[in-house]
Amino acid sequence: MRKILVGIILCGVSLSNCRDNGDDQHQVPDFPVDLQLNLNLPQYGDLNFIGGWVYLNGGSMGIIAYRASQDVFRAYDRHAPYNVIDECRVFVDSTSVTASDECTTSQWLMSDGQVLNGPATNPLREYITTYDGLTLRIYN
Repeated sequence: MRKILVGIILCGVSLSNCRDNGDDQHQVPDFPVDLQLNLNLPQYGDLNFIGGWVYLNGGSMGIIAYRASQDVFRAYDRHAPYNVIDECRVFVDSTSVTASDECTTSQWLMSDGQVLNGPATNPLREYITTYDGLTLRIYN
């Protein structure tokens, strides 16, 4: 009986040390972000149109700000969430509807950051956005 109890305890301890490094955890490093963009400034002019986007400094490897609709903006970290240690950067594709990383065939939708195709399974790391009609704030 004692051997069975010891066996159960050892099995429990060894199983408790197993951790799932799975895709449900976003592994892109978390950096503090708090940007305020005046959309009247020329460098942010592309954000005045639905489907417009700009690259910004900040986050882990930069940020993509994207205008999804009249009142909805999205902001994504440019650090690809697939094989994070490779430090692959995400670029907006020529259609402005998708983004791809520079290392794989992974592709994400700009409208919501979800994976469209490729080996990636995690969406892009998204930051919170607020818009008051003039200023776009991006933060976490």
